[in-house]
Amino acid sequence: MRSSNRSALLTTTLLVAAVLAAAVMPAAAASGHYEFTDDAYTAEQGEVVSITLSGASDANNTSAALAGENNTVPLRIGGEDVNFAVNATVVDEDRDGNVTLELNTSTAGQANASSYLTAGNDSVNATQTTEALPATLDAGDYSLALGPANNSTDTATLSLQAAETTTEPTETTETTTESTDTETTTTAGETTETTTTNASASATTETTGTSDTGIPGFSAVLAVVALLAAAFLAVRR
Repeated sequence: MRSSNRSALLTTTLLVAAVLAAAVMPAAAASGHYEFTDDAYTAEQGEVVSITLSGASDANNTSAALAGENNTVPLRIGGEDVNFAVNATVVDEDRDGNVTLELNTSTAGQANASSYLTAGNDSVNATQTTEALPATLDAGDYSLALGPANNSTDTATLSLQAAETTTEPTETTETTTESTDTETTTTAGETTETTTTNASASATTETTGTSDTGIPGFSAVLAVVALLAAAFLAVRR
């Protein structure tokens, strides 16, 4: 047999062996046949966002397709560049091909990952790899990835929007000061009239008086002098 024919036969044999090996590969090696049901998830700071995974959608018998460890898939959220990174292992416990994760953004990053990332009837084992945050997650985009770190099987994005703040209008207190007009009328020697007027009431004060420029008792003295003069004249007559 020619050497060229032997090489061709050897190559063919290796290809057939590779195809057969792939066909009989254990189901566990196919772990991670899950995908995100959406390419993007949106939530507001402080809200709980639902992230749904779907697996073995092309299998007639989901339970059989998810036999062994095929119901387990690695999950990564965020990264070092956004100061929030979580590595998790999600397990489809009931093997129905669907897992809904709940991420509480009001406490995410501030406590143990298992307290803010849950999976309802299924399970998730999560670990936060970045330092604890002092407050809620910053608004922005956070990456989501399924599968091994160096070979993601599906990706999506979590867009966290800034929480709306409502500022109530400040009440304005207006103070009005009413002017007061004062009018004074004086009649020479006798009457002094003062009138005060404002927006709420009017008050009039009138003072009447008589002023004499004579010395008190002067009239009585004149009368006595007149009587004495008359008596003096009468005596002389």
